[in-house]
Amino acid sequence: MQRSRSLALMFLLGALLVGGALGFTADRVLTSDRCAKSGDNRRSFAWLTEELHLTPEQSAAVDSIVERRHREMRAVIAPVRPQMDAVRDTARQQIRRVLTESQRARFDELLAKKQSAKETKSR
Repeated sequence: MQRSRSLALMFLLGALLVGGALGFTADRVLTSDRCAKSGDNRRSFAWLTEELHLTPEQSAAVDSIVERRHREMRAVIAPVRPQMDAVRDTARQQIRRVLTESQRARFDELLAKKQSAKETKSR
């Protein structure tokens, strides 16, 4: 009896973790796609500058702070980036397995669109 409960609990925990990972990954794919459409960091920075009524000096200082943050974040993430990419790729493969053929085609389109926006942004 105890073994069956443990097994059921492990199954539910596994389903919860897989569901969470799939939901998180799908949200990231869709959210980043919306973010790419709504603009890049420069547009967000311009919006912040306008909303806070920053002076040119303040704007330059905030811009420098944000740029430094981006550099530092890239440096922190660099050592684990290959692991993060592997986790992302595994999740994408798992997502593809649960989709229908037409859903897979659309999923692949979304990923290609995201990659294209990412490449355009990095230029």
